Amino acid sequence: MQLALEEALKGKTNTYPNPRVGAIVVSNEKVVSTGYHHHYRGPHAEAIAVSKLKGAYTDATLYVTLEPCAHQGQNEPCTGLIDPKVFSKVVIGAKDPNKLAAGGSEQLLKKGIDVIGPVSEDECKDINRRFFTFHEKKRPYIILKVALTMDGFIAEEDGRSKWITNDKSRESVHILRSNCDAIIVGNNTIEKDDPNLTSHGKGKDPKIILFDKKFQDRSQMKVSQQDPIILKTSDMHKDSKENLDRMIEYLYKNSFQTLLVEGGGVTLTHFLNANLYDELHVYYAPKIIGKGLQFYHGKRSLEQELDLNLARVEKFGNDIKLTYIKK
Repeated sequence: MQLALEEALKGKTNTYPNPRVGAIVVSNEKVVSTGYHHHYRGPHAEAIAVSKLKGAYTDATLYVTLEPCAHQGQNEPCTGLIDPKVFSKVVIGAKDPNKLAAGGSEQLLKKGIDVIGPVSEDECKDINRRFFTFHEKKRPYIILKVALTMDGFIAEEDGRSKWITNDKSRESVHILRSNCDAIIVGNNTIEKDDPNLTSHGKGKDPKIILFDKKFQDRSQMKVSQQDPIILKTSDMHKDSKENLDRMIEYLYKNSFQTLLVEGGGVTLTHFLNANLYDELHVYYAPKIIGKGLQFYHGKRSLEQELDLNLARVEKFGNDIKLTYIKK
């Protein structure tokens, strides 16, 4: 299964919105074929591994990081490609949480093939956190992003925040955006900074989500020219949890698998207080301004943990990025 996981990772982000999947065929304790899902709409990992088999095999074992699909989609069902004359056993890393594709294990058992697993389930789910979050929790995978000065401010006192981080840090944010389906920033940030929320040519642009508000001269703002989705909700300051729930429900129903929250402070605080996030990306720039706007608008005690694991530390010039993943 570890070899199958290594195969799955070769798919990188090209498989989205499908999960990354790897497959290994073993016969007489030797690996005789491998495969991975290369890109969305392309052949699945099992199909590739089976197609690469040279010669006649019996009593072989297929190791696959995700349960073989049992439905007709862009590709034919993988269960139909797994011949009981060739395979006596299939070892799966994780069950498929997508109800449309699930049921592969049962189909294989009906064909007389033994199904073992889940095996290394946590690792197999971890490489597809967004996919599993979307299908198991019925919501998009949520990433909070914040850029801070060394003394912990996201903007000057008048709200101006261009630019805290350097060009290399901002480029990494553009790449992050290109890997997300939707993006939201607070209405105050839009009015103060008039941001361009595209990927700046690094890939696909996320869909901009806005809460309804009468902006001053909205038609001239960059976000208005990027065809945003305007959600008509109650006043965010009066009932933030209701607004978040409505937005999350809308994103899920419309198949948005990943949401990037770029702030400002009020918006980030609503997500933090609702415990509604999966990753926290923090950029620190070597700047000190003494007074400014904080990214958290609330009060917590030192005993209150966010239950985050530090997953990655990156350096962009003199800026530092910390990536935390919720436990």
